Amino acid sequence: MNTPLPELQPLPDAERRHVAVVGAGLVGLCAALWLQRMGHRVTIIDPAPPLGDASYRQACSYGNACTFAPHGVVPVATSGVIWRVPGMLLNPLGPLAIVWRYLPQLVPWLRAFLASSTKAEVERIAGTLAVLLSHADAAWQPLVTQAGAERLKRHDGCLYLYKTEAQFRAADAENALRERHGVAMDRLERADVQSMEPNLAPLYHKGVLFPDAYVFSSPRQLAFALAEAVISGGGEIVRGEVSAIEPRGNGICLRIADAQILTDHAVVAAGAHSRKLTASIGDRVLLDTERGYHVLFPQAGHLLSRPVCYPEHGFYMVPMADGLRAAGTVELGGLAAPLNPRRTAMIRDGVKMLLPAAGQGSDEWLGFRPSMPDSLPVIGRSRHLPRVTYAFGHGHLGLTLSALTGYLVSQLVAGQRPAVDLAPLRPDRF
Repeated sequence: MNTPLPELQPLPDAERRHVAVVGAGLVGLCAALWLQRMGHRVTIIDPAPPLGDASYRQACSYGNACTFAPHGVVPVATSGVIWRVPGMLLNPLGPLAIVWRYLPQLVPWLRAFLASSTKAEVERIAGTLAVLLSHADAAWQPLVTQAGAERLKRHDGCLYLYKTEAQFRAADAENALRERHGVAMDRLERADVQSMEPNLAPLYHKGVLFPDAYVFSSPRQLAFALAEAVISGGGEIVRGEVSAIEPRGNGICLRIADAQILTDHAVVAAGAHSRKLTASIGDRVLLDTERGYHVLFPQAGHLLSRPVCYPEHGFYMVPMADGLRAAGTVELGGLAAPLNPRRTAMIRDGVKMLLPAAGQGSDEWLGFRPSMPDSLPVIGRSRHLPRVTYAFGHGHLGLTLSALTGYLVSQLVAGQRPAVDLAPLRPDRF
């Protein structure tokens, strides 16, 4: 479902402000562009923004599965997940795993995660996600056009595959949830899948196609195009790490090493690194990190026509501009631990089994998804500093909801009523 958004009008000169955006991931870049459309002067601050010859590899926005996912109404915590927790602890290579040594720090988040898995909560969360997702494409289109990034979009849907009838039937509850919330899907027989993706090993029994999904063939190129659009619109991008955000007169002070930036408003869109900034303000936000992995197969980009996911394995195989990216899995383990080579080996082995002609993977990546226990992002004002707006915690829907988040942030900064109800997304909901 694609629901239009009200067109934002530029503000009168007297209502235009200087807004600092902390973070140059897709959420921060989109927020900057929508703020500029309202007439604000924007400064983005990021330690390694998408400029010049920067690799951008440190950004979660660099390494994602590149898929615009209108089918993403199902939260990570669903009914019965509590019985899977022992398996998460015992199997460190499972699609959803918990790093043992991080468990003490994770307990408050995990408690809220389990509380979000009741049948009533899952239905409520899915309804909120459905509203956001219904507007997501409408929010992306103006920015994609402005950035000249239409060339990166590939509209072929997204395919979920199941190896047995039992697996296919086990997905009935989630697919029924999707259908109740307006997600378009086509159920496929084995012959349908074979005609669509002949290079897959014939390990599938049935599948589901989500026809409204699409891919950006390079999230790195997308981020660079958006950053260039910000600069072309008069914005500034500053390299630096914000260590604290403080009130200063009628404005905000952002501390960067030995310097500071004074601004009228600030938007915190620093992804998994946002929690330390909320703490510097005095807000307690129950944000944590899902460690996501990808492996790139540079010779295999032509083998698939669309993203393919076996939910059993927990990762997507996505054809991209630089090859085939196998991306996904959930590892709850914080920001400090290094890449787990056994986990990327598991992805390599999975691709070798599912797509035999993929060849060798040449690149491994670990990134940090900013995740809330209920799979809903944080979009709202700080309780302690109303001139600070939070925009983070998108989990698996960062790329999908980036532009809509930027749109809603621009409405909050302007003091306008947001196009959707943000109460379920408030920072202090836990």
